Amino acid sequence: MTTIREALSQFLAETGEGNRRSMSSPFMVIDLFSKCIDEYGHEDLNEFEQQRFDKEWSDDNRFCDIFSSDHIQPYHINHFLSTFVIRKVMGTKGFRKACGPVMKKLTTWLLEKKHWDADAMRYYRELVGDNAGSDLVGCDEFTSALHDYVEAHPVDDEADDVDDDDYFNDELTIKSVERGKLVFDGFLDGEEDIVISLPKSVTSKAKAGWSVTMEIARIKGKWGILGIGNVYP
Repeated sequence: MTTIREALSQFLAETGEGNRRSMSSPFMVIDLFSKCIDEYGHEDLNEFEQQRFDKEWSDDNRFCDIFSSDHIQPYHINHFLSTFVIRKVMGTKGFRKACGPVMKKLTTWLLEKKHWDADAMRYYRELVGDNAGSDLVGCDEFTSALHDYVEAHPVDDEADDVDDDDYFNDELTIKSVERGKLVFDGFLDGEEDIVISLPKSVTSKAKAGWSVTMEIARIKGKWGILGIGNVYP
């Protein structure tokens, strides 16, 4: 049996690991990907696999050491690119640009080496698409621009005096990017869209379909942003 960790090491040995000290190297991307699987891979195990994981896991024997390479799942890569890199990694712009191409090369290698079959590759393409990780840098740039704007233009609110229907602290999805504003989907089906006015310097960096964690309040009939969290592609 080839374990996940062994397969990832073989991938780097055959395709090149780059400068290990560089955040944008394939070595660094794969190292963090393995940490992602070690931390979250157990969440989708069946009952038998979970029993094995619970029995064999230790600080020196983690998910990537216990399970075979066919346990590298397309949704692991999707989680890495869409959530883990954003929440867990304080990486450079070069690192975020490298993530997608390295993951794409990894999936091709997994198929060529028969760690994946055609169904796994098909699922990966349906789940992640052909431009995996391409929005990571853009999300960072939009987050920075939005954060700077919110810091420079604080909303004059008294949160305790705002009705519950006029205050949210949640993740919103950008429905459309329009001139001078972003339109977000309502929280429930049938609810009206949430429209937030913003300058072009901010909206030009946004993209429909991205999700934004925000604290917002409706003051005098207009939605304003009180705080910003992460932006997800």
